[in-house]
Amino acid sequence: MQAVQYHQPYMPHPQHYPPPGAGFPGYPPNGMSDPRFPPHIPVTHTGTSNKRHAPPHPAASPAKKKQSKWTSDEDASIIELRGNGMKWEDISKHLPGRSAISCRLRFQNYLERRSEWDEEKKNKLARLYER
Repeated sequence: MQAVQYHQPYMPHPQHYPPPGAGFPGYPPNGMSDPRFPPHIPVTHTGTSNKRHAPPHPAASPAKKKQSKWTSDEDASIIELRGNGMKWEDISKHLPGRSAISCRLRFQNYLERRSEWDEEKKNKLARLYER
């Protein structure tokens, strides 16, 4: 008994392909996808729209985070407590509704940079700007 040898079916150069849908008679063999086209990827739809869903209403979720602007009292507290070497987690416990991360970000992105501009630097900048 002779062993059956399997080989790839003949595939012509892409520019010699027949137009989509025409194909060669009997090609591709049953159960084999046409290599000229990308594989089919099933799409599942969970809704009728691909737009983002609106965030939940504030009353529906627990309100631990404070969404209001920072007050000057909160800023002063952060500067004072951080100056005493307090950790961000402990600082946030002194400011209801503020997380440790939000306190750190407020300090690093606003309060710390603001303190870098003392009067001498402001005056120097004004003098250089007047030239």
